[in-house]
Amino acid sequence: MIKAATWRAIASLTGAAIVVVLTGEMEHGGTFLAADVSLKMVFYYMHERGWEAVTWGVLAD
Repeated sequence: MIKAATWRAIASLTGAAIVVVLTGEMEHGGTFLAADVSLKMVFYYMHERGWEAVTWGVLAD
């Protein structure tokens, strides 16, 4: 869990740093960071829900 959390932090902070470098605005980096974390949680949840509906490849009881 710690490995996943630290990787997520590195990835999000890298994206925010790129936005700051490109725009020169710390506020834009912060906005990116908030959107990145929030949207990726939502998309991950939807991805998992979608895969729950997949029946192929599942062994029958």
